Amino acid sequence: MRRWLFLFILPLLFSACQQNGSQEMFERAMRLWQEQKHEEAVQNFVALTTAYPDDDLVDDALFWVGNLYEHYLGNPDQAVRFYRTLSKNFDSSPYHHQSMTGLARVYSDQGDDGRQKALLIYQKLQQSKLKPKDYEINQIRLSRLFIEARQYSKARIELKRLIQTTKSQAILPKAYHLIGQSYYMEGRLDLAEIAYLEIDRRFDFGRPTLASAMSLAQLYEEMDQLQSAISIYESIIHRLEQREVFYQLASDRIIKLKSRQRQTSKS
Repeated sequence: MRRWLFLFILPLLFSACQQNGSQEMFERAMRLWQEQKHEEAVQNFVALTTAYPDDDLVDDALFWVGNLYEHYLGNPDQAVRFYRTLSKNFDSSPYHHQSMTGLARVYSDQGDDGRQKALLIYQKLQQSKLKPKDYEINQIRLSRLFIEARQYSKARIELKRLIQTTKSQAILPKAYHLIGQSYYMEGRLDLAEIAYLEIDRRFDFGRPTLASAMSLAQLYEEMDQLQSAISIYESIIHRLEQREVFYQLASDRIIKLKSRQRQTSKS
């Protein structure tokens, strides 16, 4: 009887020791990260995955290693390595979506080939079961990448699909703004102007459309429509408090544009 009880309890004791050991390693690695000892933090996270390969904290550790390599250690190849390991081996992990977006983020900075890989990842994510908020954010990222890849029509298709389905007042102005940006990047300045104007009207010339208003003012500057640019910058100032960055930018542009106007009138 005692022998049977010992054999029954032994695995439980081993499991408890393993959990305590992995938890201690994880907490040590997190402390090192907070102390900005990033290399040491990575070493401890990796040691956890080696010492306890079946532990519940392995996916957490892999995510943090990828995150450290991407954001703190500037090593995109290693970031890709650990994000890929997590996304391939832990598809039910709560970190799976974050590892996929991290992987796409790193790829998107690696030229045209990397951008194409990132596009494939975002498209794959769109076909998975994402929360509505994650789906919409992912759609914005996908559209931005299409614009960077000079696939403007595809970007607008994704953005119009998002506009038709989203109820988020935070997402809508971004989607409309990217449509205007896609026309601008494509060199269709007349359509970019119409898009930026429509965005501002649709959202009552409010704070959510500041980026579009700034883009419109800059567009008028490029077209030498100085008074129109000044009017837009003035409308931006009326939406903001003096300490805000856009307020200062708009104020500086008004001063310079009025100086240009005076010089033009003298000549």
